[in-house]
Amino acid sequence: MKRRRAFGPEGLERRRDQRIPSREGVPLVSVVGAELVRVSSYGMMIESPLPLERDSVLKLRLVVAGEQADVEARVAACALGSTGDRRRFGVGLEFTRIAPKVRARLAQVLAEARDAVASSRA
Repeated sequence: MKRRRAFGPEGLERRRDQRIPSREGVPLVSVVGAELVRVSSYGMMIESPLPLERDSVLKLRLVVAGEQADVEARVAACALGSTGDRRRFGVGLEFTRIAPKVRARLAQVLAEARDAVASSRA
């Protein structure tokens, strides 16, 4: 019998890169027209007032350190949640088209944010 691996913090991690919460020192990354929750160099989570269909592809404008870039992202997951008294949907997105230089700049900004958060906690 196969043993199942646990998911979550102590189990299997599917992400290729650590996601950084937008409220923890990533002011240099934003999405035009959406509220960014978490971001990594391979995807992000946004809040949406409406549900989005799984596997649909969205065209988004990402702003990284003041530079705008058009990207495409696949809806990997969409779940109902709430923020205060508002019903919102958490939408997990995987980048399907992002220029290599934009991904590299995003990775650099996120690494700097991780370092800043780590040094402020030390």
